[in-house]
Amino acid sequence: MAGDPIDNLLARTEILRAPARLLATFGATRIDYHLISPADGLPGRTRLREGVVVSARPAILTPEAFARRFEGFGDEAAEFARWAAASYRDLLRALEYNFRNQGMAARVLSEDPRLVAERMIADFDARGAADQAVIRCPDGAWPLALMKFALDEAARSFPGHVKDLERRAMFSPDRGAGDRRRREVEALLDAAGRDRGVLPELGAKLREYGLFEEYEDRFLALF
Repeated sequence: MAGDPIDNLLARTEILRAPARLLATFGATRIDYHLISPADGLPGRTRLREGVVVSARPAILTPEAFARRFEGFGDEAAEFARWAAASYRDLLRALEYNFRNQGMAARVLSEDPRLVAERMIADFDARGAADQAVIRCPDGAWPLALMKFALDEAARSFPGHVKDLERRAMFSPDRGAGDRRRREVEALLDAAGRDRGVLPELGAKLREYGLFEEYEDRFLALF
């Protein structure tokens, strides 16, 4: 990958199959990905990388450094972060998105990348696996391809996130009260993880504050 500018590498990257669903507004989203690359130094073979990108719940943007918003994406994350900070300025100024790459495994297949991609897409379509992402990219550029894919998914989901947050007055001047309520709920969630006797109080607060829908998955997970 040495000597290739980011724009050139990303021009050779293609999303062959995007997830059907958008990122969740009030919870984490898991995206299963399959990165297909011509294996460097192995003509006619494919390097297949598979894993999961977990997108944390989007939040109102804080002053945290952008480079720290990606974990597990390789040593060149900082360089890409500088590029993305300029390219996705409007997105990153409004909401904070954090991504974690987990459980990636790589293997080499004795097939041409085009055939591997066609077979995988046909299999996912036949099984109705709507949220499996298939991405084609240069072998050495997989971190950039995966990071850009994550940001593009955030950009695709962004308008809906803003609407959801506006409906809950998260951008309103009195958001401080909402912050205090959420801090109280977070403390109760933490306490309930250690003591199930806290669950009735937690449930009552979620309903009182109108936050049950927002925290429903985490609340029910305690059971």
